[in-house]
Amino acid sequence: MTLPENRHALDLSRRKLLHGAAVAAGGGAFLAAGMAGSTAAAQSKVSQKLANYQNTPHGDDRCDNCTQWDPPSSCKLVEGVISPAGWCSLYAPKPKS
Repeated sequence: MTLPENRHALDLSRRKLLHGAAVAAGGGAFLAAGMAGSTAAAQSKVSQKLANYQNTPHGDDRCDNCTQWDPPSSCKLVEGVISPAGWCSLYAPKPKS
């Protein structure tokens, strides 16, 4: 190979390397943005009003025997302070053992 042909091959390799690095960086940024978005979505809760939350039980159905209950006074789905004896329309009973 002559010097001009070597230089062309070197430029082409450099272009491939830079292109590959750009694609990898873009893919990493896309993946990070997607994960951040899913985390934010997972952390959002509905208002007590939207969930029809009440501080009193609904028969035997109460927050502290719901699968979404997060002691001592939280819910995985409803925002704010939640009473263990409360209830909402998102109630899902814990499976019986």
